[in-house]
Amino acid sequence: MFGLYPAGSDWVRTFAMDDQVMRDIQKSLVEHAGFAAAILHQPFGEHRGAVVAQSGQILVLSATTSGTAQLAVTPTVEMQHLLWSYREGYATQWSALEIRSLTGYAGWDELLTRARREFTRACESVAAAIAGTLQPPVVTTARTDPMNEPFPNEDDDAFYSRMAAMSDIQEVPSCVL
Repeated sequence: MFGLYPAGSDWVRTFAMDDQVMRDIQKSLVEHAGFAAAILHQPFGEHRGAVVAQSGQILVLSATTSGTAQLAVTPTVEMQHLLWSYREGYATQWSALEIRSLTGYAGWDELLTRARREFTRACESVAAAIAGTLQPPVVTTARTDPMNEPFPNEDDDAFYSRMAAMSDIQEVPSCVL
C-alpha cells in the first residue's frame, strides 16, 4: 500500500493493525510518546498514506485504502529529499545553512545520526502502541532548592501569604554598645 518513498526502503517501516482503531493508536502516541496529532493530510500524494501523528522529522502514516489496516513510519517529505540526496551522492549540493534551516541540524553527520535515532524511536513507539504496551515516560521529580525557585506572581494572594509567613521570623536584636 505505501510503497517506497524517495529516501528508500531503509527509511520506511510498515505495521499491521489487527483489531486496533487508528484513532486509539494516535491517542496513545500523543499521550504517551510525545507525538503531535495530525489531521490526516497526504504529503506524498493520494493513496500514499495520511499522516496520523508526527514526532520531529518522522511521520506516522495510516493506510488510505479502505479495508487496509496498516501504519507506516517514515521521515517527512523534506527529510526524504535530503536523505535521497545523501544516498545518491548529491550531499554536496546542500550547504550546512540549508540543512540547518530545513531540519535544525548542524550538518550531515548530525542529520544522519539524529534522523536514525528519531526513526528508531518512532518505530518502537508505534510497535508498542499497536501492542498496547506504550506507557508514559517516567517523570522524576528533582528536589527543588528554595533559593532557585522562580519568583511568584506578585499579584497573587499566595505570594502575599508566603511573604507574611516569612515575616514572622524573629528579628535578631541589634548589638548595644
